[in-house]
Amino acid sequence: LQTPGDKAFGEGTQEKNLLGDMREALTTKGYFYASNIDFLPESYLEQVYAYHDRLHNLPKTVKQRYLEPTGTYSGLDLGVEHSEMSYEPDTISSVRGWDYERIQFREKKAVYPDETVIKPAFGAYLDELYERQNKLGATLMGAFAKMLGLETDAFSRHFRGCEMGTLRLLHYPGTKDEGDVARANRGISAHTDFELFTLMHQDAPGLQFLPPNSSSWIDAPVRPAEFVVIVGDVLERFTNGALKATPHRVLNTQHSRRSIIRFNAVHPETLIEPMKEFVSNDSPPRYTPVRMKTHMATTLQNLREGKGAWDNTNNRSVTANYVYLCP
Repeated sequence: LQTPGDKAFGEGTQEKNLLGDMREALTTKGYFYASNIDFLPESYLEQVYAYHDRLHNLPKTVKQRYLEPTGTYSGLDLGVEHSEMSYEPDTISSVRGWDYERIQFREKKAVYPDETVIKPAFGAYLDELYERQNKLGATLMGAFAKMLGLETDAFSRHFRGCEMGTLRLLHYPGTKDEGDVARANRGISAHTDFELFTLMHQDAPGLQFLPPNSSSWIDAPVRPAEFVVIVGDVLERFTNGALKATPHRVLNTQHSRRSIIRFNAVHPETLIEPMKEFVSNDSPPRYTPVRMKTHMATTLQNLREGKGAWDNTNNRSVTANYVYLCP
């Protein structure tokens, strides 16, 4: 789908067709590709990947200073106890990640590498990318609302100001190159993302999706100038299941792989519950109300306790369908 930057999605028939294509893609496949984003051109993304490489090539002794939860790095290279959380219980993922958040919602405030470690400083560099992605995010939120017949700001009103989004620069070592990867049985285990929707960029194959009402995983094509857009838990709960959060995973591959991931969330106090437009006598609310901050805190705590986020037996998202007793 052509996404013309910060401009309108066209007018009249052009807009109607585009929004119809978006809805068809999300309801049948769970994803679409956004292209022609003038403020996120391929040349800029190449610069981000160069910065990504410098971060991931820092010595282990430096990475150890920035380990989560007080830092912003996680990775199997520093031990299984510091690897990615197990979205499928009892799995080990090879992925290594540097994370950036404008709104700190971890147990302790994260410490980012400053200019004595890398130039430009981590926070300033990632915040520029975050803001560019915000422009695309705001455009897509308006489009989602229109395609669902809602007021244009139905989602974006919860995005302004402070929202619980996260930006991740991820590295997946190739199995033929890295000794510690031999301990991993996943690139990253199956899950749905916890936020409203996600922007994904990848530079090599390995990402897979599970389309709605399917039991067969499909490969996500690599498109250097485009972002993949997928549905998150919050959008599923807002729409009472009209849109389903997109299950995804990354395979262990012989080749190394890089990705830029942006989780687009909502304000911490936003009450997430089925919107009235998706509730009727024939379609009662299927999800319990929960605030964004509670959804994130509960999900992360459940992961720390080894409860996982994905039901592999039933191919079902635990996080999207979680029953909250209190918002």
